[in-house]
Parts: sequence; C-alpha cells; structure tokens
Amino acid sequence: MSVLGLLKKDQILQPIHSELKMTGPTILYLPTEIHLLIARHLDSLSLLRLKITCRLFRTRTPSLDVPQMLQVEESVFGCQKGLYTCVDCMRLRPRAAFADNMIKKKKAKWASHAGRRFCVDCGTNPRTIRYSRGSHVVIEGRQHVVCLSCGAFREAAVEGGRNMSQCHRCRSLSRAIKQRAEEQRAREERARLQAERAMRRARRRQVWGSDSDYSDDIPPSPTWSELRMDLVSSLW
Repeated sequence: MSVLGLLKKDQILQPIHSELKMTGPTILYLPTEIHLLIARHLDSLSLLRLKITCRLFRTRTPSLDVPQMLQVEESVFGCQKGLYTCVDCMRLRPRAAFADNMIKKKKAKWASHAGRRFCVDCGTNPRTIRYSRGSHVVIEGRQHVVCLSCGAFREAAVEGGRNMSQCHRCRSLSRAIKQRAEEQRAREERARLQAERAMRRARRRQVWGSDSDYSDDIPPSPTWSELRMDLVSSLW
C-alpha cells in the first residue's frame, strides 16, 4: 500500500479512535459473567427491557420462563399495553392475537390456568394441531374458522344466522359449484321431459294416426316428472 493510502486510512480511523477515547468504556465492555450477574438481580420487566436493547444482550442474557412472562403481563406496563403471554412461542402478544376463551375465566390475567394460554398463530400451526379444520375461534366477538376446505384461518362465512365451517371465499365457491350442478340437473330434466313428450306423441300417432286434433282440444295430462320440475322451478 502506498504512503498516500496509509495517510488516508489514518485520517478515516482517527475520528473513531478519538470518539472512543471521549466516551470511554460502556456496559457492553464488561465481561459476560458481570452481564449475567446483573441480569440475575433484575426483575422480569427490567430483564425483558435489557434483552431488547441490542443483539448482544438478547443473546447473552437468559430467556424469560413462563412465570417471568406472566409477571410482565401482570405488571402496569403489561396491563397498559394489553399484553398476554403465549406459552408456545413465549412471546407477549396483543389482545387480538388470542381467542376470546383464551383470556377469560381460568386463562385470564392472574388466573390459575394463565400459564396454559396459546395464541391463534400457535393454535393453527400444523405441528400443534390444537385448532383443526372446521374449528371455530371467536376473536373480539368476531367468528373465525379454520376453513374446512382450504385450511386457512379466516373469518367464518355466515348463512341464515349460522356460522359455517368455511371461509367466505370457499363458501362462495361452494355455492357457485352447487348452483352450476343444479342448473345442469335442471337441463337434463328438461331434456328428459322433452323426450317423454316426443315418445307420447309418437305413440298417439301410431294409435290415432295424428295427434294434432287431440293436442289442440285436450292438452295431455302432466306426468309426475313434469309436476316435480314445475315445483322445483317455483322454488327458484
């Protein structure tokens, strides 16, 4: 490297060295043993705040266990933020991340089974199999479902005041498929009725020679298939 290059490198590093001399050592320079000793004397909320300050403390300090997480959610900070503990992912999550029955009665804050609470994301995780397909989950009064068709967790479709086991998209698709099937059956039924009429006319021609007079004066009696078809058409 040339002398000019060394001079430029010294000019770049000089402000950094001078800044370090002015600031002096920080808590980050302490040995790991001292960091662990400090963490051991902190309460749960202070330990959590220390862990989220930087990557060093997040990896170096011990993780919070379930009782410590519950202490944080029951603190003034946890109550103001509306945080709840998920024992699966070990995170403090907002109210909207949990089903209504996960934050009430025995699983409410300060309750006996609060340590068994899990969030919706963990409940719908295929590895846990807590919320299976078709399971209904109420979040803040709104009905959700693990769709029986696609398996996605979405808002449940409602028909006639009844919560369905499908999401809106799959339910709309199911209705469209059902409607097309009914239309196909109706077309086939109409074709069959037309074939029956043609056969009756052919038989009348064989017996009477012509069915024109009979058809004009006295209409043929409807068959049971025609009556059923008329009933189905009236229901549509």
